[in-house]
Amino acid sequence: MNIKIICFGKLDKKFFIESFNEYANRISKYVNFQVIQLKEEYQKEDIVNKNINSDLLIEKLKWFSDHEIICMDVNSKNYSTEEFTSIIETNKNLKQAKIVFIIGPSDGYSDKFLELNYKKVSFGNITLPHQLFRVILAEQIYRAFKIINNEKYHK
Repeated sequence: MNIKIICFGKLDKKFFIESFNEYANRISKYVNFQVIQLKEEYQKEDIVNKNINSDLLIEKLKWFSDHEIICMDVNSKNYSTEEFTSIIETNKNLKQAKIVFIIGPSDGYSDKFLELNYKKVSFGNITLPHQLFRVILAEQIYRAFKIINNEKYHK
């Protein structure tokens, strides 16, 4: 199985880097795991940035047409850990077994992007810094594989 995270920007705080890398290493025991970092435009007006960054995402996603694309979007349906695990498990059992998770730009997705028929997932109605959310997403991916494999998770 292949899992990718496409996100904007790099992790720049030591504690985020270390936390993310710990989960990335754990995930890599189960699947081929990769992070693709895009350069975010943030110099212009919010709506312009949103359109530029979303267009960049649309172009990048053309390379992943054989993947299930899942947009992390705070304004979408909230998924429990079990529901999130189900998404991964269902995909794992399919022939392609490829997922791309998208952490959008800081100004959000454009209307054009949101109109595309991608699955949208939220972990809650709170706003989190992108770097922290990347760690949380990695942790949830790891937790999903522990659940799928009926393995104990540290508490």
